[in-house]
Amino acid sequence: MDARDEGASEEGERITLLYVRPPNEEMTELDRRVGAIAERYSRWVELRVVGRPEVDGTFSSPAVLLLRHGEVVGEAMGALLPMRELDDVVRRAVEWPAPPPP
Repeated sequence: MDARDEGASEEGERITLLYVRPPNEEMTELDRRVGAIAERYSRWVELRVVGRPEVDGTFSSPAVLLLRHGEVVGEAMGALLPMRELDDVVRRAVEWPAPPPP
C-alpha cells in the first residue's frame, strides 16, 4: 500500500511527527527536510516541533519520533538524516495498520 492511496490511515487517525530540534535558532537542512516530509504526508501526519528541554534532554542529537495514540511507531535520529530515510520512516508509520480498538 502506498500512503498516498485511500485507506493508509483512517480519518482521525493522524500520526504525530514529533521533531526534537537542535537548540540553535537558525534554520537547518534537517528543519527543511522534516518540513518537506510533514507537508508531503500532511493528510496523515501532524508536525509538532519541540526543543530538548521539553523532552527532559533525553536526546543528544536531533530526533524524529512518530506517535500514534502516544505510542512510538517510528523513529529516526541524527542531524544528517537523508531525505529518503525520513520519508521511509514516515511512510511506514502511516501505512502500518492501527490496532483495532479494545
